[in-house]
Amino acid sequence: MNDPNGLIYYDGEWHLFYQHYPQQPKPMNIHWGHAVSKDLITWIDLPIAIKPEDEEVGIWSGSVVIDSKNVTGCQKETTIHTMIAIYTWKKLQCQEQHMAYSLDRGRTWTKYHLNPIITLNSSISKSDIVNIQSMKADFRDPKVIFHEATSSWILVLTAGNHIQFYKSTDLIHWILTSRFGYEHVSHGGVWECPDLIEFLPTTVQNQTSLWILLVSVGNNAIAGGTGMRYFIGTFNGNTFQNLQSSNTINWLDYGPDFYAGITYHNVPRYDGRQILISWMNNWQYAQDLPTAPLWRGQMSIPRQLNLAYNSFTKKYLLQQLPVYEVYSYSRKFFKFHRQILTSSTSNILRNISSHAFIMLTEFQNITKDTVIRLHVRQSFDKREYTEIIYLGVTNQVEFDRTHSGNINFNSNFFKKFRASLDDETLITGILKLQLIVDRCSVEVFINGGKYTITALVFPKFASQQLELSVEGQPIALNYIELMIL
Repeated sequence: MNDPNGLIYYDGEWHLFYQHYPQQPKPMNIHWGHAVSKDLITWIDLPIAIKPEDEEVGIWSGSVVIDSKNVTGCQKETTIHTMIAIYTWKKLQCQEQHMAYSLDRGRTWTKYHLNPIITLNSSISKSDIVNIQSMKADFRDPKVIFHEATSSWILVLTAGNHIQFYKSTDLIHWILTSRFGYEHVSHGGVWECPDLIEFLPTTVQNQTSLWILLVSVGNNAIAGGTGMRYFIGTFNGNTFQNLQSSNTINWLDYGPDFYAGITYHNVPRYDGRQILISWMNNWQYAQDLPTAPLWRGQMSIPRQLNLAYNSFTKKYLLQQLPVYEVYSYSRKFFKFHRQILTSSTSNILRNISSHAFIMLTEFQNITKDTVIRLHVRQSFDKREYTEIIYLGVTNQVEFDRTHSGNINFNSNFFKKFRASLDDETLITGILKLQLIVDRCSVEVFINGGKYTITALVFPKFASQQLELSVEGQPIALNYIELMIL
């Protein structure tokens, strides 16, 4: 599996469609897989949702919305609202946008008989100053939202080196309204899998709706290879206006394995969360993961996004934390409160072992002399471990998977990466970490989700020990709460 597609909530079910090839671990012509969940954590596999017409066709990434007013005219004699899937249809070098619909809550799909609904040629006029050659192979990944202020559907897709915005009233006939991204010289790689997210005035300081434009970058991301960045701006139903300088780069995650993330559509108003799921992988080595042939590819834990004003940088940023549903899956609970840690303190985690757990911890009295080392998935002989380090001298959290197990399956399996923090930790003296560790993955949330690091690891199953050590002046451990999954 790779890119999550068509994330949607309907009738008590969270739907996850995804890029999938059912015949073997390495993909050929891509299908849409399908799974559903009642709580975003436990998933039930369903049959393939959308299949390609032949071996030369791929059903690439896209999105799903609920046509609650039947503007497409697809709903016939049923009280179940129509699900509309808009996706990239790819054959040879041709990419165009197609539509399919479901009348049974996503279980079966019918392709629209007048496909395509958007072609590459329809996005170009004679007056456009566009590098047509660069767009021939990259015209994909539509994400559809409903824009309340203009009562219209908005579709965003990537054209390789920029994002295009379309508008429609019936989800079938689309008009190109604007483009964004030419002026941003720091592309690094092809842009993919865009998403457009509104944060209402109650969530932002200046009481004006702000919009986030998510973009996945195909190369040269912060940790190497693929990654995700975001822009902060306004959107009037036609045009996205970036509120930051063109050379500003906001990384959504500082690890190498967080890509193609999109948010859920149709989340109930009483819930109100912006929930994102991302593919936990990197195209630099995705085809060679050592988990094959049993499986290849996985998703991140669903994350709630919040737009917050950072008083230390005087800028807005996206905060991410795991959805609350994950905490109900803990089987055993350990607590350590109010302890002083020094360089001679023995490992307080020595009697705990697990291959899957959630850890929440807070340290106090952090200074530039502080070094905190946390080992997870460590073997008894300490030769195998994954290390998360806080370095006060640089005010960074570093992730080191040099000794994390199988690292030699691909030379591009990046070993070390880091997140540079704002001044909060050194000014307040407090560092907060939250970890979700699974059999082949570690997700790190720093200082309330201001920064995240997501990475795959491939240790032996027996490597389940934990170790905590500090260097420098004594620090206070306010708490460690550890939930075994």
